Amino acid sequence: MPLLLGLATATAPEPVTLGLAGLALAWLSLRVQRLHSAEQESTRHRNNLARLTAPAIAQLLAETDSHALRVGWEQEATVLFADIRGFTRLCEGLAPGDVAAFLADFRARAARAIEAAGGLIDKFVGDEVMAVFGAPAAAPGDADRAVAAACYLASAMAAWNRDRVGVDLPPVRVGIGLHRGPVFIGAIGAERVEFTAVGTTVNVARRLEQMTRTVACDCLVSEAVVENMTSGEARIVAVQPVRGTTAVLRLFAIRMDT
Repeated sequence: MPLLLGLATATAPEPVTLGLAGLALAWLSLRVQRLHSAEQESTRHRNNLARLTAPAIAQLLAETDSHALRVGWEQEATVLFADIRGFTRLCEGLAPGDVAAFLADFRARAARAIEAAGGLIDKFVGDEVMAVFGAPAAAPGDADRAVAAACYLASAMAAWNRDRVGVDLPPVRVGIGLHRGPVFIGAIGAERVEFTAVGTTVNVARRLEQMTRTVACDCLVSEAVVENMTSGEARIVAVQPVRGTTAVLRLFAIRMDT
């Protein structure tokens, strides 16, 4: 269109030139409108994804080729699992709406604590939360950020319990498990696709969280996490096999008030 307009200006009578100029302006206006509509659609897409998943994942899904996401990749990461101790007991006698409100309150506090430490919330399942540190790209300090998230989460629960005690509600305790190692990250599924991290590292982190119910600590971490920490205090509490791996692991309790 610009080329035709230039040619017409040099060779055509003035009325024809003006007519072509009008066509050029109309074409430019239509082009701008299409670009604006495409940007609005992209923004709506990102906003809709952000309502369903973590903002960082929403941005990644919106900006990354779908084939690359399905192929996925392997990398080192630190995985955190946390869940509410005695959730069924806490919810006894509550109406379904009250249970939903209780879960929403817990999830909001957990999300703030994890994201404040730079973690990526992979999913919530009931009263359990899974987060990954070092995704979608690995970065130095992932283990430190995961430990910080555990401390932030413990602090958030302590603040929540002060509010609950004031209105005669029972306190909420959480168990936390941390493990570090290789994970596969990508979009998994056929009809319903989920962007997530999977692998033995994820399974072991979840087992450690479950083991806090029998080991005298609120946060149980593997030696792989402790070896990559640059701050914080850890004490060994067990040397034993963990379901989900054939290795015997040295397990540590993290001091949560640091």
